[in-house]
Amino acid sequence: MPHSKEPKVERRAKQRHRAEIEISVHLDARQTTVSTRDLCLNGLSCVLPEPLSLFTKYRFRLGIPQDNGEVQQLEGEGIVVRVEEVEVGEENLFQTAFFFQHLDPGHLRILEEFLDRVAGDNDR
Repeated sequence: MPHSKEPKVERRAKQRHRAEIEISVHLDARQTTVSTRDLCLNGLSCVLPEPLSLFTKYRFRLGIPQDNGEVQQLEGEGIVVRVEEVEVGEENLFQTAFFFQHLDPGHLRILEEFLDRVAGDNDR
């Protein structure tokens, strides 16, 4: 009996937006800086050069571009909720998703304003 494939239902509480902004992830005594793949008010995903441990808390810094050309630095803590090894060119990298555990309310507002601008740009 053939099975009908239902469309995949998005289960996230907040809509993700494709945006490449700079993120620095603090890994023990060192720091890695990459670009995000996408982000929302609850978290983000990025590709890192090494795997992180699931359900481990890491500090991060996001560079949010402002309308005036400046970059607002947001700092917070997130927990790793997904790590998938991906091949990029000849390298093995790690697609990593963070859930925000702590982001200052003022920083959350700045992120929300940025995501509203991104959503508006994508609607055009």
